[in-house]
Amino acid sequence: VTHVTVMKSARVGYTKIVNAAIGFFMQHAPCPILVVQPTVDDAKGYSKEEIAPMLRDCPALAKIVFEDSEDTGGPREGGNTILHKRFPGGVLSMVGANSGAGFRRISRKVVVFDEVDAYPASAGSDGDPIKLGTKRSEFYHDRKIIAGSTPLIAGHSRIEELFHQGDERRFYVPCPSCGHMDFLVFTERESGEGHWMQFDSKAPEDAHFVCSKNGCVIEHRHKRDMVARGEWRATKPFTGHASFHIWAAYSFSPNATWADLAREFLDAKAGGVEQLKTFINTALGETWRERGEAPDWQRLFLRREHYAVSYTHLTLPTKA
Repeated sequence: VTHVTVMKSARVGYTKIVNAAIGFFMQHAPCPILVVQPTVDDAKGYSKEEIAPMLRDCPALAKIVFEDSEDTGGPREGGNTILHKRFPGGVLSMVGANSGAGFRRISRKVVVFDEVDAYPASAGSDGDPIKLGTKRSEFYHDRKIIAGSTPLIAGHSRIEELFHQGDERRFYVPCPSCGHMDFLVFTERESGEGHWMQFDSKAPEDAHFVCSKNGCVIEHRHKRDMVARGEWRATKPFTGHASFHIWAAYSFSPNATWADLAREFLDAKAGGVEQLKTFINTALGETWRERGEAPDWQRLFLRREHYAVSYTHLTLPTKA
């Protein structure tokens, strides 16, 4: 597996998974690692709030002796800069996707792209940050390129595009009554795929899923056992790129019960388009698609703007 892509909602622990992966490489397979956050400030925040506590509190990582970094371009923390931590056998660099300077003159075996849908179109004037970061790993035959994000707008989502480039894995769980394996979806699909959520708008606390095969009722109390017995299944051939979709219905977070999700949807629906868009992105882990009866070309045409145009005088050639 060279490429790993995770299209996700909030509340699924993705950041902790990335932290654990970084910790694994530091302890068991030291190598140069690059983490790309949307901005330089995000990279600093990630270093302070996630990496520093992990290195301090995990006994195996606390034993690692970090060396003084030669990079003096930023504030220091324990002998290293906040964005650059060197250790025996490797280095951890954290950069912002908005700065092309962070991608220059480095070579990294592991490259982690976080929240890629929040990336700018270009890292300064240097070009696409994902392509820049991936280029930094070309020296290694066993490189690992990881990308994860909550998706935003359909047609403009980097993470959705990367998800479709992979083998599109979804997490299948068994119906507790009949054992039929399927993944969880928020609404019933015409294709019949997916155990789907059902609830009454007047009683969201009774939210449950319906088995896609036999219509069995799947209650929230079954969730932990279902997830424990679940498995990832790909829907496309594997070609070195494993891509995953996961959303909040699988989460063990105390604020991600199925009743919570039903209430969030009802509140978002009542709150208007922007709140519904946020729910679809952050709870369902899906892109927002513009809806309406008008065809795509017409919606684009209605967004046209008028520009002031100056015409230069053209002299047409005269006939000989």
